[in-house]
Amino acid sequence: MFYLAKLPGNYNVIIFGGSVNYGQTYFVSPVNASSGAMNFGVYSGSAITTNSYANVLQNLPTANIGTTRTGTYQGLAWALGAGTGSNNWDLTFSGTNTSVMPALNQTTTALQNAFTLQNSVLVNGFTYDCPVFDKNNVCVSVGGRYATVNTNSVNSTGGLLIGTYRINNQIRAGAYIDQNISTNSTGIVKVANASPMVGLFGIWSERLDGAGTEVKVSAGYGQKNTTMTRPIVDGTEAGSGSSTLTSQGAQAIGRYGFAVADKTIVSPYVGLRYTQNNMGGYTESSSSSVTAPLTYSAVNTNTTTVVAGLGANYKVMPDITLLASAGLENDLSTSNGTYSATGLYGINPIGFNSNPVKTRATASAGAYYDVANNQRVSLNYIFRQEQFQGVNSNAAFLTYAIGL
Repeated sequence: MFYLAKLPGNYNVIIFGGSVNYGQTYFVSPVNASSGAMNFGVYSGSAITTNSYANVLQNLPTANIGTTRTGTYQGLAWALGAGTGSNNWDLTFSGTNTSVMPALNQTTTALQNAFTLQNSVLVNGFTYDCPVFDKNNVCVSVGGRYATVNTNSVNSTGGLLIGTYRINNQIRAGAYIDQNISTNSTGIVKVANASPMVGLFGIWSERLDGAGTEVKVSAGYGQKNTTMTRPIVDGTEAGSGSSTLTSQGAQAIGRYGFAVADKTIVSPYVGLRYTQNNMGGYTESSSSSVTAPLTYSAVNTNTTTVVAGLGANYKVMPDITLLASAGLENDLSTSNGTYSATGLYGINPIGFNSNPVKTRATASAGAYYDVANNQRVSLNYIFRQEQFQGVNSNAAFLTYAIGL
């Protein structure tokens, strides 16, 4: 832009994002002698994408620029200094963008809750079973699930369909579908309900009454479309983008049941589990209100965990049994990656879980009622400490199983 008039008292450069999309003004010589000094600043709402902008002011003598030639914008320090050519001025930035970083920190926390919720549904799925059979050696179970992370503000409800086939009195194999019905989360991260969690499992039991040795192997997989909307902090843009959150894993667990009384079986257990939660990279959509969309790298986490504990069941009545367990989980190896973005200057990667809780407690309680020899109603609850500091998950399940 060419300018030929008395200098304004204040001049703010506007930066729209990108390395070339910013204001540059050429002051036609000679500048009006009565103009005095012009104060320089950065326009609120500018998107700083690089550390240097050349020739923001051109052909403007030093005497016509105010003495304050440094300042801060969204936490970044800026400086106006001599550029290439006579009386030309460059604008440079340094430091960390303290407005965008809080927005990304809030997004990271919301994503941690989404990852935790998805992972808890995956891990709890390793407990699914349908052990009631009839002459066709088939069991079908339907029910509902409720899972929450810390508070009811991050939770999901789901419908369950579990089926097993009894190969013989010791071996049964099954599969399950866990379909989200509703998901509640913060406004920053939205998780869709479309795709279910699915899984397979196989069980070998030495005895039908739960005493003796039992080994169970399980695997699960789930994928959810996820939308992230960056919160507005100090004039930053509310960029939004979508990706896919994928969870998968497997677990092998063995237990041995001791009949300590006519109605009680106590079962110590030990096992090994591997889980993986990955979200692909994404780019925010550009619009009239988002002039500098950010591009995010993928977030990948995986954990190998040894589990151990003690379970018990007590037959209150011939058709009513109470269940309880308590245990510990210890991570043998973890990888939690970073949440990082590019597109604005002064953004630092954020450790997705830089201080994981590697040893965690878990507990469960429940009961089942045998309506008939081939029908069972079950109610179960699972508490888990999670990998993120101060984060717990809770889940409840109500199912009805019938043997065919």
